[in-house]
Amino acid sequence: MVNLFRGFVFLWLSCIGIVHAADTGWLVSPQNDHARIRFQAEREQTHIKGLLTVELKPGWKTYWRSPGEGGVAPKISWPDGVTDSWSWPVPSRFDISGIRRRAITIRSLSRSFSTG
Repeated sequence: MVNLFRGFVFLWLSCIGIVHAADTGWLVSPQNDHARIRFQAEREQTHIKGLLTVELKPGWKTYWRSPGEGGVAPKISWPDGVTDSWSWPVPSRFDISGIRRRAITIRSLSRSFSTG
């Protein structure tokens, strides 16, 4: 799913000079239909700003930036020159087999980035 998303990101970034704003619409992987992603980007003078939004179906979760002992934090690798920041909702804490974890169970998680 990450490679599919990365391909869409680079496609949209290459077209951003032609159009003022770009939007992938909601993308869903047939193998992972419990989540959907949307990428939006726009050019602002000398740089590009973008927003990645992840929505989860009810009952699903993703790990937080500091997931605890048993989780893995979400990570996206951007090309050189791209900086990003996550907008993190407050996580829930839960224990499984004596291991404490922090996860996000709400439906939406957003990440913004800029270049330049």
